[in-house]
Amino acid sequence: MSLQHLILGVLKYHPLTGYDLNKAFQSSVQHFWNTDQSQIYRALYKLHEHGWIEVEISVQADAPIKKLYTLTEAGQAELHRWLATPAPLASIHEAWLGQLFFGAELRAEEIKTLLESRIAALQGLLEVFTQDIPASAQAYAERFDAERDLQFWLLTLEYGREKLLFDLRWAQQALGRLPK
Repeated sequence: MSLQHLILGVLKYHPLTGYDLNKAFQSSVQHFWNTDQSQIYRALYKLHEHGWIEVEISVQADAPIKKLYTLTEAGQAELHRWLATPAPLASIHEAWLGQLFFGAELRAEEIKTLLESRIAALQGLLEVFTQDIPASAQAYAERFDAERDLQFWLLTLEYGREKLLFDLRWAQQALGRLPK
């Protein structure tokens, strides 16, 4: 998956500034794609180089220059190409599993703390996935007249919740099986 393609997908609804794109990411795709403002700006630069977006610059008297990004026809075509191309299986890179794999090097209390921290983080994300994201998805669907899109947004959210629930159950069971 590509950050650039996700940006094209968000821009299909409405032209946005980099700041607004970051806010849109935080309230829409954060359950499967985590990014920050600087990554978004780097991707926007590349998208513009490819001709997939246009940039409208507005000089403001008492504020920084405002750049509004708009999807081009070439960008729409690239988005469609990417959407229609089957994606390869994702690679698995989970640093915390590396910590667990070599957990025999830790004291029992340290490995317990590692799993308890993981459980707390998963519970926090599950709350966001259950409360915050569905509400923001509904608001975006209404704002951009995207009711058909909403069903697909909610499918990705359901996948994220199920994955979190599995991870949470597994971590709780693993915590109970730790050597004393």
